[in-house]
Amino acid sequence: MATVLARFQEIQVLQEEHYRGYREDIRAINTTLVTMVGLLQDLVNSRADTEQHPRAPATSRDQEQPSTSAGASGQEAPAQQQPTRPPPPAGEEPPRKRALRSRKTE
Repeated sequence: MATVLARFQEIQVLQEEHYRGYREDIRAINTTLVTMVGLLQDLVNSRADTEQHPRAPATSRDQEQPSTSAGASGQEAPAQQQPTRPPPPAGEEPPRKRALRSRKTE
């Protein structure tokens, strides 16, 4: 009976050593997750602050745009331009065109 008890205790020690590495990994992962959540909360809070208190225009181009509304002068407000993609390198066609052409050949 003493040998069974000794073997049981030996197995317990081995299991604790085995799982100790997992526990350390889990602690490291938890620390990383807590840090990431904190950074995301800071980002959301700064985004909310920016939306509540927008900054003044940073470039002279922004200041040159007329700030008239459609109702005040009868003109429509200028539409905001969407960012454009850079053109593909010379000799290459855009991926969308390439995909459309490959569908037609099937």
